[in-house]
Amino acid sequence: MANPAYLKDTTITLPVQINGKTRGTVQVEVTCKEDEAFKLASLDEKLSKYLEGKTVKKRIYVPGKILNVILERETNKVVAQ
Repeated sequence: MANPAYLKDTTITLPVQINGKTRGTVQVEVTCKEDEAFKLASLDEKLSKYLEGKTVKKRIYVPGKILNVILERETNKVVAQ
């Protein structure tokens, strides 16, 4: 009979939201912390294009469930000439 301890997954697929929209997923360890999850997301080719050059306002991490990154809103000020 198989030992149940060996049947548990050690990695999970963590959905990553940017400004409330799911933009992709990353593979993380079950015991992954917020900083490590954010680092993996920022290194991911698909997700990094949304983060480059942007300021992170807030990160919401629910271990084993989701990582949500809130970015500063870009204000495009038009100067009248």
